[in-house]
Amino acid sequence: MTGRTHTILLLAGGDSAERDVSLASGRGIARALRENGHRVLVVDPARPDVAPTEYDDAVFGDAKIGAEPPRIDPDVFRARAEFVKLLARVQSFKVDVVFNGLHGGAGEDGTVQAVMEYLGVPFTGSGSAGSAFAMDKQRAKILAAEAGVLVPQGLYFQRSALHAGTLEQQVRESVGLPAVVKPNAQGSSVGLTIVKDFKDLDDAAQLAFESDSSILVEHYIEGREITQAILEDGPDLPVLEIRPKSGLYDYFHKYQAGNTEYLVPAPIDDNVARDVLESAKRAFAALKLSTYTRFDYRLDPKGRAYLLEANTLPGMTAMSLVPKAAAVVGMSYNDLCEFIVKKALEK
Repeated sequence: MTGRTHTILLLAGGDSAERDVSLASGRGIARALRENGHRVLVVDPARPDVAPTEYDDAVFGDAKIGAEPPRIDPDVFRARAEFVKLLARVQSFKVDVVFNGLHGGAGEDGTVQAVMEYLGVPFTGSGSAGSAFAMDKQRAKILAAEAGVLVPQGLYFQRSALHAGTLEQQVRESVGLPAVVKPNAQGSSVGLTIVKDFKDLDDAAQLAFESDSSILVEHYIEGREITQAILEDGPDLPVLEIRPKSGLYDYFHKYQAGNTEYLVPAPIDDNVARDVLESAKRAFAALKLSTYTRFDYRLDPKGRAYLLEANTLPGMTAMSLVPKAAAVVGMSYNDLCEFIVKKALEK
């Protein structure tokens, strides 16, 4: 690596259902940054009893991504107030930049970002506003649609405002089947169900409500699953196609090796690929994002790409999609981590 080296505080773990994914991402990020010449301290904000350390095993241990997302026991981790207290001490750690390796929860919804902005500490990824916009799938859809991005027809429901019998009636009238039922602010397909029969709708909604107080019910777009990553002021990355070997591209297929085929560049028409890239760039600007984001789409048989969601802190594991796409344009995993740090210091 050339250029100045830095002391970097890496946040990994956290208190969301994507905790295991974050720990796996963090292990790779820490290794890459050290190979690039940086000093890296690692901390798990959900474990404020463990001080920032260069001894990775104190944080990562033997953490592995299981076949299902972990169930977070509220008695195991501190309350979010303790989480924020730890973040508020970041200045005392005397670091140059914070690398946010968290996924979901307070790490991705604008909480961490707002604290760092208040403290004036450089941090990776999007700011608090963009992070909050993207984490709220309903709000993100509205902003993206206003920018000319195609989004699926759908409905938004809050648990507190949902009355008996109204869910099926509204879905019949406005969405139809098949439909996708998912939490409004959750990642890694946690709590997601594809409903093909109305008798399964209530159960799907209850599963989604286990992860969030609000849910989305969207028309299921028949076709192919693709993703487009954006690197701010970086090279244009290729579209990547995702082909699970069976069923839905769920948590299991995302993180258990050998269950999904990834094609990059995706075998799609050049004009379609350009349209997807332009759509992602529009969404990136509309949501006020920065540094890097991965946008997930469904591509229908007519070549129309519908935006499903934006991932402002996409996975950085060995199986993750942004590193795969970056590698195609000659950007190694270590280069990608360095790019992310550099953009944080330029803010």
